[in-house]
Amino acid sequence: MRYRETSKIVTFYTRRYGKLAAVAKGARETKSKFGASLEPMTAVNLVMYKKEQRDLQLVSQCDIRKQYKKIHSEMDRMAVALSILELLHQLTHDEEENPALFSLLDEMLDALESASGNLANYRYGFELRLCAIHGFSPVFDRCVSCARKVDPAEGGETVLFRLDKGGMLCPDCAAAVPSPQVRLLEPGNQEERGKGPAYRRIRTTTALIMERLFAARIQSLSGLEYPRTVGNELVATLRSYLRYHFESVRPLKSALVFEQMSNDH
Repeated sequence: MRYRETSKIVTFYTRRYGKLAAVAKGARETKSKFGASLEPMTAVNLVMYKKEQRDLQLVSQCDIRKQYKKIHSEMDRMAVALSILELLHQLTHDEEENPALFSLLDEMLDALESASGNLANYRYGFELRLCAIHGFSPVFDRCVSCARKVDPAEGGETVLFRLDKGGMLCPDCAAAVPSPQVRLLEPGNQEERGKGPAYRRIRTTTALIMERLFAARIQSLSGLEYPRTVGNELVATLRSYLRYHFESVRPLKSALVFEQMSNDH
């Protein structure tokens, strides 16, 4: 954000302090000492003057650690990275240290920079892991109602996914759910946040892809391929899951670019 005549207010996500906003004096001057280090999606080594009673800290020095040249120059990679960072910004509070989340972001951007294809998987993989870090880890190997072992591959064409519990139901438990309680995943549906049981029927293939996106090594996410219909359902399922568990989730400004990119591939 612009600040006064020549400065900027920049938001950083840091390993030690979580999210921080700081003033970079003179950052908008032609010969600024900061150069390109304050560009979005840049990993930096940061030195700042930090005072506990001050809302805005003061940047003293900022040096590029990793620049992510492909992410900055290729629209599809940029769209995924912006979606990841925008969601991170929405779901984190100022100065809440979270080393696991910092490491996830760092590893995800590294993988996105070098990925060979299927870039959308990095956004989905980030969302699933972010849920796990916040205590809403999805469950795919057992029924979230009776704890019976389940394998989506052995079921029918669809499974019942329970948003509040973050996992699938076995056939017996799914059969006991009254039909009026099961809503379809449609773009216009607005989830009620934290309002008791919430069931969504999804393709078995979608459930299997979600499981692989969550369990796979981050560096291997580009190897997962699936039809566009599954991708669309995957987006809707994750959107519903995030909206159910996080009050601060809002539609992503970067989503239009991201979804256009997804539809073009």
